[in-house]
Amino acid sequence: MLTLLFTCFLTLPVYPLNPVEQDTLALMNLHVTAGFNAPNRFASVSPELTGKYEMLLKHPFVVRAACDYRYSSVSSVLYPHGNLHSVTVSLEGLYYRGTNTLTGYIGLGPLVGFNYLSLSTRSADSLRANLGITGVRIKPSLGYRLTVGLRYHRAYSLELSVSQVRPIFVYTRRYSPTTYSETSDKTRLSDVRLTLGYLISLKGF
Repeated sequence: MLTLLFTCFLTLPVYPLNPVEQDTLALMNLHVTAGFNAPNRFASVSPELTGKYEMLLKHPFVVRAACDYRYSSVSSVLYPHGNLHSVTVSLEGLYYRGTNTLTGYIGLGPLVGFNYLSLSTRSADSLRANLGITGVRIKPSLGYRLTVGLRYHRAYSLELSVSQVRPIFVYTRRYSPTTYSETSDKTRLSDVRLTLGYLISLKGF
């Protein structure tokens, strides 16, 4: 069994002792992906659309800047219910290996998440009546993302990403037009994302 596992590891595209003579990626790519995020302790299953700009620094290293948009709903008993719109900006370093037919890569980098929570009418009324809370917002949050991916014929991609962020919920209690108080609740959220993508080479631009 150990021999079989070791043999499989050696045949992976990302194995460093299997280099290629030429680069298998374009110098610049526009990478568009669509996929879903698994549910977490805060949000439900959510669709996501991402635009990424990739630049080959030097074989086998790539730098990638990305902007994600995600829509989900909050149904956890721990947080106010409502619709959540999220925009995430990230920067990743990628390490790749493979051939023109199949390329494997891994990536890691920081991200910043921006979230807008639109409370449901029932949740907003309940917060106001029971706790005196008149508003809920989420501060921009820092985190990181780990990505494992495959590319087929340098045009199609399959990625699995795991990210972690620390959002801060801010609850506002307003006593008069000029008097209010705020309380914060910091939490940690982990996301798992699976996406399919298409790469457009920008070599001619």
